[in-house]
Amino acid sequence: MSRSRLTGIVSILILGMALLQGCSYLSNIPYLPFTNKADDGQQAEVRKLDARLIAVLPVDIKTGDRDAARMLREKLFDELYFKGYPKIPFEMVDAALADIRKRDGGASGSTVTPQVIGSMLGVDAVMYTTLLEANTTYRYVYAPVKIAAVFELKSVKTGDTIWRFESKATDRGYGVTKNGLELGTAKIFEDVVHEAVKKAMENMPDGQGIR
Repeated sequence: MSRSRLTGIVSILILGMALLQGCSYLSNIPYLPFTNKADDGQQAEVRKLDARLIAVLPVDIKTGDRDAARMLREKLFDELYFKGYPKIPFEMVDAALADIRKRDGGASGSTVTPQVIGSMLGVDAVMYTTLLEANTTYRYVYAPVKIAAVFELKSVKTGDTIWRFESKATDRGYGVTKNGLELGTAKIFEDVVHEAVKKAMENMPDGQGIR
């Protein structure tokens, strides 16, 4: 065997041993979750909820009307999808609630436990929403609009709250005439509802659908 060929074989053996040692070293390094860098320069761990499928219940109205509650639920439904949570159709959720009401004598969505909903729909968590305020105050040429709501996500395994956020949003519409003020405020109202939902979703961890 020539000297140059022997040198090449030895080099390959040395490289192979180095690679094996490197792999052994890497295998001993603990896994670190992916992190985002916070505004202050510190490393902030990305939070992930132990929930992939979320059922959005009808909104429990403390103050406000059905239109505001419907709008709030629809905005929440869309924003959850953009956060990486698959859509569970309202028809499925409402049908399950109707069946529960028949069995339990008129139980409302806000009083149904997440375990019951989970067993019927196969979801991981249930979103309860309470509309605390949906108010438009008409002044002379402007109308302040205020929305306040509480969003509470509960696990179907334990019934515990795994995420909660109280959100508020305000704006005002303008108009020279009463009719113009009412029309302008109607559009502002929808924007304010959307803003309240967006604030909540910005605080909520991303779903598993987000990479």
